[in-house]
Amino acid sequence: MATLNFYLDKPDKEGKCPILMTYLANGKKFRHSVKYKTFPGQWLTKKQQIRVIEKEDQFVNSHLDSLNSIITDAQKESLLIYNKINFDFVREKFSGALDKKEVKQAGVKQKDFIGYFNEYIEVAAGKIKPLTIKRYIATLNHLLAFRKVKRFELSFERMDSEFYEKFVNYLTVDRNLLNNSVGGYVKVVKSFLNFATDKGYNKTGLQYKKFKVFKEESDLIYLTEAEVMKLVYLEEGMTERLRIVRDNFCFACFTGLRYSDISILKPENIKEGVVLVKTEKTKDFLQIPLNRFAKEVLARNNGHLPKLASNQKTNDALKELGKLAGLNEMVHIIKYRGIEKVEFLEPKYNFIGTHTARRTFVTLCLEKGMRPEVVMSITGHKDYKSFKKYIKLTDKVKSVEMNKIWETNLFVA
Repeated sequence: MATLNFYLDKPDKEGKCPILMTYLANGKKFRHSVKYKTFPGQWLTKKQQIRVIEKEDQFVNSHLDSLNSIITDAQKESLLIYNKINFDFVREKFSGALDKKEVKQAGVKQKDFIGYFNEYIEVAAGKIKPLTIKRYIATLNHLLAFRKVKRFELSFERMDSEFYEKFVNYLTVDRNLLNNSVGGYVKVVKSFLNFATDKGYNKTGLQYKKFKVFKEESDLIYLTEAEVMKLVYLEEGMTERLRIVRDNFCFACFTGLRYSDISILKPENIKEGVVLVKTEKTKDFLQIPLNRFAKEVLARNNGHLPKLASNQKTNDALKELGKLAGLNEMVHIIKYRGIEKVEFLEPKYNFIGTHTARRTFVTLCLEKGMRPEVVMSITGHKDYKSFKKYIKLTDKVKSVEMNKIWETNLFVA
């Protein structure tokens, strides 16, 4: 038993009601927003059309008839193939027909789901970092590949739990991605759908807001004080390229600056033993006092930092530097792909990246007894929740604090 119904939604401020469509078959249903509105008194419930008063009303009724025809044709095809009405088949056919259908409004061809996603990227391009734009583009590429491989037509009507489950499964199983990577792509999809909803492109519901964004706590790699000192004074095997990366990285280890801030740091940002910088990520103004090691790095570069290569090239060079410096301690990292545990056991240098410097700075400051609130004022962390992940990096902090209290404050009864 299959039914197709057109009906009115709640009226807007003008008293007009959006026309909605519901298709029900085999206990499953999907909804579609017709994207036209009418007054309740003009709606003919039995005919499921609007009373024709103006020329445009006839166009609306023709559109309702065309939607009805799409469903009817899909059901006939389903009966021929499956000898029954297959709900998923009908919905696929309906969504596919909508994506291919050229609906013109005011003489302009209406965009489809992918067209709106491209608009989302174009709008964002002038407002966010190039690295984030790359993530948006990568998400779009995954969606296009998913559509092709799984034969899943993409439309706002299809952004429901079924899409979510199939897309996550595709990224996890077919693309072999870890949970945090999958979560990153789902986050972009949700961001796009928020954009489309705000713009009025998506009028089919907010099921996408229930999409879960995977976010597992990563094992944070940092360098010990001895390892940082190995790097900062490393000479054997050094090239000019590695020297530039080494000095920038070590300066970040001594100041807590991110790669995005280090890479654009200018001589005028460094005055009288202090770094003054407006951060790229949060747009905060930070004033960071320079310790003697940071000053030493600047001194051997004529008071400023040499220009860095791209983030990826810098990360590659850091792994070379770590290997040269003998940072060979074996590190055990655990991540997840779905519910599957994925374990990595590799030398420490393989895990070093630009992000390692900031984590190193925070960890060493805490180990040396600097109060967390002071460290936060230097790094620009606004809340303890985002900062606390650094605190559990090492047991040495607990050891130092325990000894300081119980060895220096002993009393005799």
